[in-house]
Amino acid sequence: MITETEKDAIRRSWKLVVPIGETAADLFYKRLFELRPEYRALFPEDLRAQKRKLLQMLAFIVKSLTWPESAWREDVPPDEDLLLVVLALGRRHSELYKIPPESYATVGEALVWTLDYGLGEAFTPEVRDAWLHVYTLLSKAMNLGSGMVDRDVIASRQRALELGEQALRSDQDRLGLMETELFAEQQGSHGNN
Repeated sequence: MITETEKDAIRRSWKLVVPIGETAADLFYKRLFELRPEYRALFPEDLRAQKRKLLQMLAFIVKSLTWPESAWREDVPPDEDLLLVVLALGRRHSELYKIPPESYATVGEALVWTLDYGLGEAFTPEVRDAWLHVYTLLSKAMNLGSGMVDRDVIASRQRALELGEQALRSDQDRLGLMETELFAEQQGSHGNN
């Protein structure tokens, strides 16, 4: 769970990053390749598009932190669902780009270094901890996504997700009926044993 204090710290610090976004992206990749020179081969020679993607993803994550609690219960298009976006990102990093799972720690280190360097005194321990917490949650979700390589597993998880969403969308009467039917079914199966 991300606290309101952490969300606020990230939003405040992000507002300081936006004006220096291009420089921050430059610093991030410079630091990443200093930490792991072998990672340079995983990226195209021209990093402009990659830097834009980095900033867009960070902006998307920060934006998602501003959604009210009620928004997490609403239906959203798949391309706006943070969890689905992050899972897909993890899968792409694993399958397409062949990014090793251990790279998440290095990327996190480069991100924190970039924020520290770019924000200076504004990168307080509170802000640092908030970014680390959010990055840890994201990297765990991406790792989950990278494990979803088997298409049958993906299909069965997708079907389970669809069925779960259908149940959540049911109106109160239908939900009550489903519970009654399930209860009757369970009672019948216990009586047969």
